[in-house]
Order: sequence, then C-alpha cells, then structure tokens
Amino acid sequence: MMRERFDRIEIIDLRGDVRRGERAGVEADQGVFNIMVGTAITLAIADGSKAEGEPADLQYHDSWTEGLFARGAKLGWLADGAETGILPNSVVVDRELLDDMRPRPFQNGEWLSLREVFAFSKSGMKSGNDDIFASVLQAGLRPQVEPLLRVRADDRYDRSLERYYSYRPLDRRWFFNDLGLLDRPGPMMQRVWGRDNVGLYALPSGTGAGPAVWCHGLLPDYHAFRGSYGGYAFPLHDRRPNIDAPNITAGLIASLSAAYGEPVTAEEVFDAILCLLSASSYTLRFAEDLEDVFPRVPFPTGHEIFQDAVRVGGEIKAVETFAREPGENYRQPEFVRVVTRPLGAIAPVDYADGSITLCENGSGRITGIPLAVWSFSVSGYRLLPRWLEARVGLPVDLALVRELRDICGRIAELIDLFAEADIVLNATLRETLTREALGFEPVEHDANDE
Repeated sequence: MMRERFDRIEIIDLRGDVRRGERAGVEADQGVFNIMVGTAITLAIADGSKAEGEPADLQYHDSWTEGLFARGAKLGWLADGAETGILPNSVVVDRELLDDMRPRPFQNGEWLSLREVFAFSKSGMKSGNDDIFASVLQAGLRPQVEPLLRVRADDRYDRSLERYYSYRPLDRRWFFNDLGLLDRPGPMMQRVWGRDNVGLYALPSGTGAGPAVWCHGLLPDYHAFRGSYGGYAFPLHDRRPNIDAPNITAGLIASLSAAYGEPVTAEEVFDAILCLLSASSYTLRFAEDLEDVFPRVPFPTGHEIFQDAVRVGGEIKAVETFAREPGENYRQPEFVRVVTRPLGAIAPVDYADGSITLCENGSGRITGIPLAVWSFSVSGYRLLPRWLEARVGLPVDLALVRELRDICGRIAELIDLFAEADIVLNATLRETLTREALGFEPVEHDANDE
C-alpha cells in the first residue's frame, strides 16, 4: 500500500537490535534509543512525481554499511545528512510490492553465491556418534567401533575403512568410514572429493564472526565449519571418474578471463574467493546478509587486484590445509615456549597472561601464547581451546607439544593473512563485477541459498 500511494520512500536503517546478541562480527552495536529493538526511519513522500500506476522509488541506507555502530556515530551521521537533506551511498531497492523494503542480500543480489560459483556442493559426512566413529588417535578407533560391530552378523573390523579427515578447523581426526553405519555418510560427497582435493566449507545462513569460509584439505565433517549447525563443502575438483575436472562453473572462468583480458584458472578463482571471504571485515560488513544466505563473492573489476586476492588466498589455503609449516616468524623460540617439562596427561586448561599449564600436577607450563591466538574463533568456535579440550586425558609427549605449537603458529599467521585479505577486499569493493557483467541471470529470490 505504501509503495502504491507514495512516490518516493527512503529507509534509514539504524540497526541496534540487541535482543539476539551480537550479530556476525558486529560488536557493541548500539541503538539510538534506550530500547532493545532496532530502529529505522522511514520517509514516505507523496509529491506527484511518479507516473500513474508505478510503485514508489525505494532507497535504502544502512548504518552498518557505513561502519557506524556507536549511538553517537549514528546520530552524527543523521545530523550530517540533515544539512543537505541527503545521505550518501543509498541502495535502490528493486523488489516486488509485498517483499521486504530492503535490498536483496549482497548488493541487491548483484554478486554470485558460492552455490553459483561451484558446479557441485554438498554437506559433509556426519557420523551420528563421534564418540564411537571419530578419534583423535588412529589407534583409538578400533576399541570404540568393535563393540558396535559385535551386534551385527558380520563383526569383523576392516582397517581399510579408517580415514583421516577434517573434523573442525585445524583439527584433523580419524573416523571409521563405514557407509552402512554412519548417520550421514554422504557417498556422493565422498566420491566427488576423492583422495586428493581441497574445498571451501561454509554455512548457508548464520555465519557469525570471523572468516566466512574455511579451506579443508581432507574430506570435511558435517560440522567442519564451526562445530555445529552443519555446513556445505565446495570442492575445487570433482574427482568422480566420469568427470575428474575442476568444480568451478566453466562459464565463470570464461567470463572472468574475458573481463580481465587474461586467462584465469579454476585454482586462481578458488584462491581469490578464499581471500575475499576470509577478510577480517567481510562478516562485519555483510553481517545482516549472512544471517540469511550463503556468502557471496565480490569479484574485483581489475586483474591486478584479482591477482592480489589469488596470492593471499593461496597462502591462506596452504596454512589452513597443512600444506606447509607456519611461516618462520610464527616458529620463533619465544613463541609458544615450553617452560617446564610435561609429566602426565593433558588436563582441562585455563589461560592466564599468555600461558597455559597442560598437566594437572602443574607441569607442562607453556608461555608465549598471544591472547589473539587463544581467543581466535570461527563463528564462535574457539579453535585452540577446543583443540586442547578434545585431547584431555592423552599423554603429553613431544609429538603433541609439537602439534600444539604448530596449531598456534597457524592461527597467528592466519590472523595476519586475514588482515592482509582485508586490504584486498577494500580495494575490491571500490568496483566489483556484477552478475550481469559475468553473464549470469538476475536472481529473483534466494532459494538457491536455502
């Protein structure tokens, strides 16, 4: 009714809804009033300027897009606009009369969803009972699984079904890959993944703070993104024998090559996406959109910026998939230093002043763990504390300490790489390739993100 009766409508979204807690990377978002619900200003103008029967022109302004979260900053923004009666950077809302009066996610749907970039995507495998089918140690699988096998007619334990896989970010474990026993075995996903692959993993909604995707070098678990709420894998290659080809949509590779005037490979597209969606501000900028849909990719218009994204994304991929050691700066003697020799098993660990103690008897004190490394999380899943928690009760030997130092080094390097990716994202967002420029049809709704 409003769009039919008015000629122009301008919406100024001041956010500030604190009822659900912090949203995807947005900390301390404040309302402009002392209330818990969010606030928006709607200006509806009837001045006879639109043609007969046409709906009102609709413009949308977002305080989050402007990087405004504090009450004072939002009120200052409004005051500045009051001088001229105009706020900059409005987005035209082009939707049906009964749709929301806000843009479709990600620039009115102008950017491609991960579902459009990759020809095949599927959720990862799920055991249904990790205490039985998954183990930190390979030797721990058999005693966990055999009691269950005894209730079946065929109770033989087949060691060939033991497989190393990506359980959580930077946490690789073993699982018993019996397709008849697993709750969600994902046979198609396993065939596509094959024995040698890498893939992005993302949530279809509710991404939360931190990187919007994670890269795994082993078959991923269903909860391989944040430890809950499932997720989807987007492999770089489709390893099925009748296909065995890159999994990036062929039309996208051709379109990017044409746009840049240079040939683009599937791996370059993969690495560029990993960079842009890992940028430290990506989930902050697009917090609201990521509540509802898969992450979307803002490909830069310039080939040089694209190459920067490829370079940074390649480094992120190498660190997240264990393809190389952390850089030398993240393996210095003072970084994660063992002060006292560990004697015993890992006990529940507390963090204080950059140090932890691994064993209940007070031995195994380790210093030099930056707070940023200890606190680092993917959508609320704190990598280092959860990695240690999963190993409580295991003997603290040299191999475990080395692995702990390696994980800390990887987290520290990723923090720096995500900041570098943020520079690339900022350059990209100045001018991006639209779906029309890439030859993709307009999106009427977001059903393919469900």
